[in-house]
Amino acid sequence: MTGNIRSCCVTPETSGADSARRVMFIGNPNCGKSTLFNRLCNLHVRTGNYPGVTVARHTGKYSDSIQMVDLPGIYSLSTASAEELIARDELLKERCDLLIDIVDATSLERSLYLTLELRLLGLPMLLLLNMWDETEREGIHIDADALEKELGIRVIPMSATRGDGIKELREYLEHGEWQPAPPFCPGKSVLPAALAELSASVSPEFQNRAYFWSMSALLGDGVPEKCFPDPEIANVTEKYRTELTSGSKSGSVHEAVAAERYGFISDFMTRHVRVTAHRKTLTQRIDAVVLNRFFSPIIFVAVMFLVYFVSVTWLGSILTDWTNDELFGEMIIPRVSELMEKLEFSELTASLVSDGIIGGVGAVLGFVPQMIILFLMLSLLEECGYMTRAAFFLDRLFNSFGLSGRAFIPYIIGSGCGVPALMTVRTLPTESERRITLFTATMIPCSAKLPVIVLFASAIFTDYPWFPVAVYLAAVVLIIISALIMQKFQTFRSTPAPMLLEMPLYHVPDPRVVFLTVYQRVRAFIKKAGTIILACSLIIWTLSSLGYSGEDGIHTVSEPDESILADVAGPVSAVFAPLGFDDYRATVATVSGMSAKEVIVSTLSVFAGAGEDDMDSEDDTVVTGLYEKVRNNIFHIDETGVAGLLAALSFVLFNLFTVPCVAAVGTMHRESGGGKLFWYAIMYQLGFSYAFAFVVYQISMMLAGYGFTFLTGLALALTAVIMWLMFRKGPSQSAEIPFVMVSR
Repeated sequence: MTGNIRSCCVTPETSGADSARRVMFIGNPNCGKSTLFNRLCNLHVRTGNYPGVTVARHTGKYSDSIQMVDLPGIYSLSTASAEELIARDELLKERCDLLIDIVDATSLERSLYLTLELRLLGLPMLLLLNMWDETEREGIHIDADALEKELGIRVIPMSATRGDGIKELREYLEHGEWQPAPPFCPGKSVLPAALAELSASVSPEFQNRAYFWSMSALLGDGVPEKCFPDPEIANVTEKYRTELTSGSKSGSVHEAVAAERYGFISDFMTRHVRVTAHRKTLTQRIDAVVLNRFFSPIIFVAVMFLVYFVSVTWLGSILTDWTNDELFGEMIIPRVSELMEKLEFSELTASLVSDGIIGGVGAVLGFVPQMIILFLMLSLLEECGYMTRAAFFLDRLFNSFGLSGRAFIPYIIGSGCGVPALMTVRTLPTESERRITLFTATMIPCSAKLPVIVLFASAIFTDYPWFPVAVYLAAVVLIIISALIMQKFQTFRSTPAPMLLEMPLYHVPDPRVVFLTVYQRVRAFIKKAGTIILACSLIIWTLSSLGYSGEDGIHTVSEPDESILADVAGPVSAVFAPLGFDDYRATVATVSGMSAKEVIVSTLSVFAGAGEDDMDSEDDTVVTGLYEKVRNNIFHIDETGVAGLLAALSFVLFNLFTVPCVAAVGTMHRESGGGKLFWYAIMYQLGFSYAFAFVVYQISMMLAGYGFTFLTGLALALTAVIMWLMFRKGPSQSAEIPFVMVSR
């Protein structure tokens, strides 16, 4: 496999040479469009089984003479959503030498609606019947030659995942004649005649899309003022509208046009499509259990528990323990130290390399095996089709609390990275829904937070295998609480909109797609370890190795407690004392984690000195390894027992749900437009995460038998305030909305 794995979204000015021919990919969500785009361009852009995953177009290079553009998945060319607006603008305003329409052959009747809209554009066009292999399994027989004849464009059956039909597609791209297809409008009423007359009145500036603008004029869907210079055209348009809706009870021209299109599609399906399978498909039999109203939550929790048990607690833990303890702890760091000692480097320089560079970066890289296993399992679940079912379950859960039907999309994407999750917020239909999701999207633990979860699961919560899953469930609870609170304020008042969600067929994951997905995520993680994490580790080590006094000025110190870092962070640590962790090292880890959440692990590693052996002062036992030193040197679990466990839990909760990394903060600033809304989001995330960790720690300490204090009373009062904010009567109550699911 060749080519770099990259994802990009570029403007027309940076999209390549003007001489290159431009091919645009378009189709419904989950039709295999991005899979084909990736295969042809040797790229990897994120794909998903739900609309909104691609919120902008992606560009790639097929050859020196052909550039390809992957448009967002849409159902029509209306401007009802951000994806449709992007696709419409690209088709109408940019040059397109060939339009490739990818349709799901197993759902041909629904997919052809967009095809008929595209045929109005008069562009050179190619229709790909994707998932052709699935039609054979389902007993669906489509006459592709008849479809090609009736639509007037080339039709190629194919399977983007298996590679069937790729040879024919490449042949057409490299040697085919890309001739404009005359506009095509099926209909037995006055519709074809109406478009022919209206298109003759379109100004020369818009003549290349005359039929499309004529249809838009009939539908009243955003026609530019200069498109029809003749003022009498309004009367002609109204006349045809009246004729189109004369037999309709609703009087809607949209319904009349839709009826014309579906009439053509239905007639074709009757004459040229046969279905011989009468028994339930494998997908239908599995979904009868997986989507069961009572079993789906249990199955979802069980699946996620299995994923995190294998990747974090069992197999992943074995590999990571070996990487941290054996590879870095007993092989790399000691040998580097010995080498530097032989070369007579100073003790300070040796400490910089072993503790600052290798110890800090190595502690993060040690989690790569667990991340590979986790990303592999999640990718397999997504590619086989299960994650869409999980999205359905989450959507139903969110709807019961008044959240948008589309709001779950940013949260699912956020489990990989908060930056694209925040970008996806723009696809939500209303401003209030966008605001709520913008405030809460980064609460879902992303891949950058995974090392933090793994570190504490392996070092402190070893007796609680459900800890990783509990953290993710806690994120869902916090999102629901936040939504309930925000909806009581006028700024966030909303009525959720319904959403169409497709259920893809269960299928064997494509190894190439799975490999690329895992590779891309792990590569980004390692790249960050070599840049941001390395820089932060060096800064932390330097400040913890140098001290300052009036007599000696800046000088080296043997104990970090005497360092500049301790002097600066010590007073700030009092802020976190009510949360149970007032150690300056935990404070530094929290603050440094604002740059990138993985830095929390590297910071704790630098402080723990994972490459050296320390003697415990009380029992003279040797404390070795990163896990043991974080457990005993920083949180003092063996010494304080339950109190130490609760302090560590509070530390995890605050850091996972507080303000995200600087990249996500920058994206949040851009998506919110800056100003007050952005600062409200930052203050809310800081305040809410602090309040949550405070309540959990103080009330848990009371329940653990540590007595009732003033802070305990304050935590109970804060809990009462949060409950009141959740359930008080707001300006309006959002009703539960219908969920539309399309399965096969």
